[in-house]
Amino acid sequence: MIDVTGLKQWAGLAGAPAGAAVTIAGIPYDGSAVYRKGAAQAPERIRSLSAVMPPVTEEGRLLAGLSVHDLGDITAGSSIEQEWQHIADRLAEVPPASLLTVIGGDHCTAIATLSAQARRHPGLSVLWVDAHPDLCDFSRGGRWTCGCALRRAIDASGIAPERVVIIGGRDYDPEELVYIRDHGMTLVGARELASTPDAALKTVADALAGKEVHVSFDIDVLDPAFAPGTEIPSPGGLTTRQALELLHVVGNAAKFVGLDMVEVSPPFDNGNISSLAALKVIFEFWGLARGGNS
Repeated sequence: MIDVTGLKQWAGLAGAPAGAAVTIAGIPYDGSAVYRKGAAQAPERIRSLSAVMPPVTEEGRLLAGLSVHDLGDITAGSSIEQEWQHIADRLAEVPPASLLTVIGGDHCTAIATLSAQARRHPGLSVLWVDAHPDLCDFSRGGRWTCGCALRRAIDASGIAPERVVIIGGRDYDPEELVYIRDHGMTLVGARELASTPDAALKTVADALAGKEVHVSFDIDVLDPAFAPGTEIPSPGGLTTRQALELLHVVGNAAKFVGLDMVEVSPPFDNGNISSLAALKVIFEFWGLARGGNS
């Protein structure tokens, strides 16, 4: 484990009262994971390692003036099916002007997050960054497993499917592709992004231009070489650099209003590289959303 003795979490930015420029919440839940548990440990691990991050973006923009409020963890109990509304109600209390940053947990925590965001930002669009669309109606033994996360989030939140853009996909169940086609959703796969990056990123940017956008980021969108610590590692994924460039392109076209970072699984995270990749995305997202300053 990295020694963070004497260092402050969130690069020393946290400690502001409720209503700060950024609000962090953890949802330590992995009850929807069907292959291997561990994501419930992510909020604690990511918070701890956040102490190694500097309060500055990779382009040298200072985040030192950014006010951050960490409201702690919100429990999902033993079932997201039973508790998502409670979590959504709590997240919906965060003032809309505050940039919501949620740390899962497995991807079914996004059901509550997106439901809250749809209330905080009517007309919300979603960028679903994931190796899997998670659009099954029934998957791996249930309707509230991770393979159903986006399908249940759409049902629960009322967000129109055509307002969701999926990028990074490379593992699909047949019914997911049918759902995407029938509902007019935008899908940009990992191979498309690798082979024609400019055209792929333009497709995403054009679909989200001028919109308020929440980014739901599953760490398994990254190739396992960059993020092995996740429930279902999927070869052929994005590099961390590609993921950051994606955020830059979308951030220039749209208005970021929230991020959830999910599926980091510390028990399988060799050398904490998945957790550190998640933190890099979080800090760069803050810089892009707030222009480096609050």
